[in-house]
Amino acid sequence: MSREKINKLIEIENQNLPWFVKEYLHSKSIVPYSAVTLYEYAKEFRRFFEWLISEEIISAPRTLQIELEDLEELRKEDVELYKSHLMHSPKVGTVKDSRSRSFVTVQRSITALRSLFKYLNTQTETKNNQVYLSQNVFLKIENVKTTKTLQERSRSIEKKLLLDDEAILFLYYIDQDYENTLTSHQAKAAFKRNKIRDLGIIALFLGTGIRLSELVNMQVSDLDTLNLEATVIRKGGFKDIALISSLFIDYIVQYEEARQRLYAPDFQEKALFLTTYKGAAKRIEPSTVEKMVAKYSSSFKTRITPHKLRHTVGTQLYKKTNSLLTVSHQLGQTGTSATAIYTHIVDSEQRDAMNDLWNDNE
Repeated sequence: MSREKINKLIEIENQNLPWFVKEYLHSKSIVPYSAVTLYEYAKEFRRFFEWLISEEIISAPRTLQIELEDLEELRKEDVELYKSHLMHSPKVGTVKDSRSRSFVTVQRSITALRSLFKYLNTQTETKNNQVYLSQNVFLKIENVKTTKTLQERSRSIEKKLLLDDEAILFLYYIDQDYENTLTSHQAKAAFKRNKIRDLGIIALFLGTGIRLSELVNMQVSDLDTLNLEATVIRKGGFKDIALISSLFIDYIVQYEEARQRLYAPDFQEKALFLTTYKGAAKRIEPSTVEKMVAKYSSSFKTRITPHKLRHTVGTQLYKKTNSLLTVSHQLGQTGTSATAIYTHIVDSEQRDAMNDLWNDNE
């Protein structure tokens, strides 16, 4: 989905949201949060407000007319009831109607609302130098717990990773063998046109572990191949440096040198990765990258996403360093809890070592 379309969808959601939510969304757009994140948050806010009205917890006739005073009066049991509603009621209005929401989906709702209430409770100011809300009811709400253990999650993830030499073989496959799987002249021509770019994108994913949003938002000036570094904007809007593995740098340099020749962008187009739209070069869209990764990976091994390439880097780095702190720094995580899953992915190596511990290999 294009950025212009997402911004239009945000405008539509804004029409049904109270003024203080619009203020929140504007403040986060400056951070900046990605347009996709803001759109998802806006939908979560609308759904929450619609539910409050439908349950008669708030008496406002429309979501647009909800006031700060209404939120001030919310109690823990009100929000716990909404959390229960998300966990147990079926989805409606989507292609997955009547299916239960995953714990990830429910947690995303809680995270979005927690962010809004934190803003209203700590980051706002009235004319009297007071915050908009005197209490934050979401401080009392616990996160949603998954029924899967880390080990179960890690095993399901491991099946979709490119471990050990598979990452190198994946790039080699795209470079040397993928074209032979294509039957039409049109498909071969499209592949050849973007081959150098596609290899550069996947090499940068595998060489850094950066997120999809971080990659597509990179500017030409953010890439420093001489020092093997990529400047990215992390979640939360802070700038960070991701180290690039020298193992993948050749593919990245090849694209950097060919960018102008391949796409002939205007002088003002500073995006690192480009595509051609209606004869003009423009920044590549996240959906285009997702489809591209899925296409190559399906042909090579199994369909994967850019996020699985990120997991691949995290797993390999942990195997080499045995340090969650190192992994969290490379991946731009604010703590080590999100990277703990990698310790379980490499458990098989630990088991093999223990099984072989007392064997005489001489």
